[in-house]
Amino acid sequence: MTTVPEVSSDVTVELVDRLLLRADELTDILVAQILSGDHAYAEATRLTHQDLRQATYDNLVTLLGQLGGRARPRLDAARAAGRLKAEQQVPLAALLHAYRLAGRLIWDRLLGEMGGELSESLARKGSELWSIIDDYSSAAAEAYGEVAFERAHRDAQARSLALRSLLSAAVDDGAPLWETLRMLNLPDSGTFLVVSAEIVEPVAAPLRGVEERLREIGVHSIWTVEFDTQIGLISLKSSATRAEADAVLAGLASGRVGVSRPFDDPRRAHDALHEAKLACRCARPGDVEVNSFGDQPIPLLIAYLPDVSRQLAAGILGPVLELPAMERDTLLETLEAWFAAGGVVADAAKRLHFHRNTVHQRLRRIEALTGRSCTDPTAAAEFYFALQTTRLVRPRRAGADESVAATRR
Repeated sequence: MTTVPEVSSDVTVELVDRLLLRADELTDILVAQILSGDHAYAEATRLTHQDLRQATYDNLVTLLGQLGGRARPRLDAARAAGRLKAEQQVPLAALLHAYRLAGRLIWDRLLGEMGGELSESLARKGSELWSIIDDYSSAAAEAYGEVAFERAHRDAQARSLALRSLLSAAVDDGAPLWETLRMLNLPDSGTFLVVSAEIVEPVAAPLRGVEERLREIGVHSIWTVEFDTQIGLISLKSSATRAEADAVLAGLASGRVGVSRPFDDPRRAHDALHEAKLACRCARPGDVEVNSFGDQPIPLLIAYLPDVSRQLAAGILGPVLELPAMERDTLLETLEAWFAAGGVVADAAKRLHFHRNTVHQRLRRIEALTGRSCTDPTAAAEFYFALQTTRLVRPRRAGADESVAATRR
């Protein structure tokens, strides 16, 4: 390539006009380059050859018209191309590569019209060309992103509805079940878990970023939000990934989290959801804790029968529960420390930072009020059950019945 003296800008405009007259020919050449140079277009079965050619033609004509000064800058064709490629799921990189091919084709043809000699005005026209290519690429990419975001939002809504249908046992066997599993990218058999995480803060998910974190360890999951709960269905590849998944849940938890027992048939997801919600209620309200169904039998029984448990606890610890709040809480705290210490008074005293005689006195006070002895295994078991109930089940209040809430969930 050689540089020649300045050529009139009218000449470069004339060169562009010649290319504009050959827009059909250039379109065919560019489409062939796009298809041969990028497998993404060849593999995009939704994008027809006619759609690709029309989008290419529209962009070439608009671009050449602007480059030759025959038309005002317009980005409609670029935006339409971006929307089309996004709707037909052509990768963004392939879209942008097509614009680079268009710029190279036009530049090569302009240079060819000059016999390979570069004038200053042609160089300026080349700079203008690549500036327009940048503008078109940006407009197309922006439109592509808008469509991709809308599609992702629609897909997320559809996946959420499909998951809710599966969890509510509203999916019949046969085609509806198969379609739901396909949408959720789930196998028809495998190892699954359902997770129920209590939403503590209305604006924040209790397991924020959990789907991405699980994906990083090769675990597929789908999540949705239902009332005051974030619910997930996890598809495990092996028993080893179960431990990794548990670690992810524990690391992200910001409140109570329950995990069902593993199951192998997606149709059991509804029962597994019930297990996960019960496991979630095995932790105290306000605690940050992950529990699997069956790990804590007594709290699980209380969560399953909150009304009956509340009534039994009132019969066991009633006189203690009726004390003024400060004295009641002191006695319950002492009883809890005694159980945590395995019934060893000295160890309970260390936990509470009290003298052992103080612990003895408080335990005797509980025994006197309830008519039960801490040294009696049966009475001790009843004390433990009642204590756990007071921690896990909120007192009955008008309009706030735990059993009603459990049924509604």
